[in-house]
Amino acid sequence: MDLEVIVVVCAWFLGGFISGVSGIGGAMFAVPIAAMFIPIQQVIVLSCILNLAMDGTLTALHFRFCRISALGPLLAGTIPGSVAGLFILQMVPGQILQGIVGVLLLVFLLWQQVFRIHEKGTESWLVGGLAGCAAGVLGTAISFDGPPVGAYGLYAGWQPRVFLGTLGVFFILRGTLTCTLQAYSGLYSPEVIQYALYGFPATMLGTFCAFPVAKWINPDAFRNVLKVIIAAAAVACVYRALL
Repeated sequence: MDLEVIVVVCAWFLGGFISGVSGIGGAMFAVPIAAMFIPIQQVIVLSCILNLAMDGTLTALHFRFCRISALGPLLAGTIPGSVAGLFILQMVPGQILQGIVGVLLLVFLLWQQVFRIHEKGTESWLVGGLAGCAAGVLGTAISFDGPPVGAYGLYAGWQPRVFLGTLGVFFILRGTLTCTLQAYSGLYSPEVIQYALYGFPATMLGTFCAFPVAKWINPDAFRNVLKVIIAAAAVACVYRALL
C-alpha cells in the first residue's frame, strides 16, 4: 500500500472521529496532514468527497435532532456561495484563502469573549444566510465549510445533538452540490478517486467510533471543544498562509 494511501486512511479516520464529536473540524485536521504528501489541489477535492462520508454518518446518527427550520437560510446562502467557491478554487491560491479564513475565525473568537452570547441564543435568516454563503465559498474553495456554520450554531445556542443533526443534514446537502460542481468541472483525477475509495470507509468508521462520546458529552464542555477546534483551525490557516 502506498504511503499516500496510508496517510489518507489515518488522517480521515481521525478527522471522522473529530467531526463525530464536534460536528466540524474533521477536514481542518485531515487536510493539513494530507497536504504534506499530496498536492493541495487534489487534497481539497478529496476532502470535499470524504466530507460526504462524515456528513452522511452524522446525519444517520443524529437526524431526529435536526432543526429543519434552520436549514432554510443556510441553504439559501450556500448555493451562490458554492458557485463562487468553485471559481475561487480554480483561480486563487489556497494559501491566500486560508489566511483570510484564519483571521476571520480569530476575530469571531475574540468577539465571543468580549460580547458573550446568551446561552439560549437566537436564530436569524440574515446571519444564517451569511453563514451558509461563507460555508459554500470556503467549502468549495478549500473544503473548510465547518467554521462559519459552527459559529452560527454557537450564535444560535444549539444543544450538542441539535448542532450535530442540523449541521449533518446541511453539510451533506451542501457537499453534494460542491461535489457535483467539481465533477462537472473535471477536477476528479484518477488519483483522487483512488484515495477516496480508501478514505471513505476510514472516515465513516472514525465518525461511528465518536458516537458514544458525542451522545453523552456535557453541553458546556462541547462548546469549549468547539471553540478550541475553531481556534486551532484559525492558527493553522494563518500559519500555512505565511509559509
